Amino acid sequence: MDLSHLMSPEALGAFTQKRRASHGSDREVYDDLLAAIRAVYRAEHIPGDRLGAAGRRSRKMEKHAKRLIRGAQMQYEALERLQVAHANHLATVAALPEQRQAKALARAQRNAALGDFASKSLHKTAHALTSKDEETETPGEGVPGSLYDLDKKRAAS
Repeated sequence: MDLSHLMSPEALGAFTQKRRASHGSDREVYDDLLAAIRAVYRAEHIPGDRLGAAGRRSRKMEKHAKRLIRGAQMQYEALERLQVAHANHLATVAALPEQRQAKALARAQRNAALGDFASKSLHKTAHALTSKDEETETPGEGVPGSLYDLDKKRAAS
């Protein structure tokens, strides 16, 4: 059974309204059934019955009618919740692109701030290293160009 045509709010609203009316009328029928069961079975007296025996027998039948009533009421309420959940879903889906765009903008701003922080940190580190090297090295000596040159420098000292 293809029910994809029910995915629009208007179609789902019409469908749930129709089904709720059906479950509402079912509940009324079940209420009438319960009243009939009570009237017939509570009035049924068998010779030798003790006080309240007819009522106890009647309640054994009434509980099934009450279950029908509760089931119809639960279906009615479930259809209402379905319609509300569908409206909430549509609102959530409509808001998703805007939320995602805001998250992407916030992420880009965080990354830019992190990049600025990293470049400042690297600049400070490079400045600290060059000023330290200038203090310890003799004028004219440069910073080694590679690890190989660094090893030569260590071996020479």
